[in-house]
Amino acid sequence: MADARDLGSLTHLSAEAIGEPGRRRFRLRAMNGAGDAAAVWLEKEQLTSLGEALESVLKDEDYRYQGIPLDDAEPEAVFPLSPDIDFRGAQMSMGLDRDARRVVLTAADTPEGSDDAASVSMRIDYRRAYELRRQIVDVVSAGRKPCPLCTAPMDPAGHVCVRSNGHQPH
Repeated sequence: MADARDLGSLTHLSAEAIGEPGRRRFRLRAMNGAGDAAAVWLEKEQLTSLGEALESVLKDEDYRYQGIPLDDAEPEAVFPLSPDIDFRGAQMSMGLDRDARRVVLTAADTPEGSDDAASVSMRIDYRRAYELRRQIVDVVSAGRKPCPLCTAPMDPAGHVCVRSNGHQPH
């Protein structure tokens, strides 16, 4: 039987990377007003695609970001060490509730069509979606620098570039 959870509207959603560049793991952390928390582990490419999709949706909706004044800023969320929901996301989908001006995200731990998939759905307003997109860009770009010749990620110890026929480490 499928375990589908709906967190509803979130008070906090963030993206983070854990570990050293080249060996990082990525996750989305979500929490609603009742304190229910979820962690969805993603591949770097999945996180990047989510950020690009959010950017596209917000552009299509003609959203203009307005930050919250510093004295109205929400306190930093304190996540539990063991969230209620914690799985590796195999599939992620996004929808839109235009009337409420919210983005609906759904993550599942198995590909579409599986009967025993665990999934979580959540809703964020456009402002949080914009801030998440910006955070995803920062998290992903904080990794290994790309090689100026082949654009492959460079390890701190150097890298053998295919554009130099592998003869000169960079």
